[in-house]
Amino acid sequence: MKSNVIYCLTTYNYQILSLIMFIIGLLGVILLKNFIKILISAEFIINSINILFISFSSYQPSDSYIGFSIVLFTTGISAVVLAIALYFLYVLSKKGIDTDNEELFNDKESIINNEELI
Repeated sequence: MKSNVIYCLTTYNYQILSLIMFIIGLLGVILLKNFIKILISAEFIINSINILFISFSSYQPSDSYIGFSIVLFTTGISAVVLAIALYFLYVLSKKGIDTDNEELFNDKESIINNEELI
């Protein structure tokens, strides 16, 4: 019975899921002000694109793994970007700077000119 449910899912279902995740991530990036929440929303966008790659790679010949290799590549890049962003967040929080976007953008001159960040 489980196998029948799996075969009922088509690429269209994965496209709808990916579109919903992309919209949630895009709204999060645009509307949220906290740095961590913006990073999580960006991860939603990247994961929605990965779902599309996997779903479209199912229509390739069985010996083609291009969709899976692209997903591994984008997952690695997003992990590196997240690690760098979390490092900057750690440095800012250690200096006592709040991670809301308004405060970061209003006080960016003093943050950029400070040598203690490096």
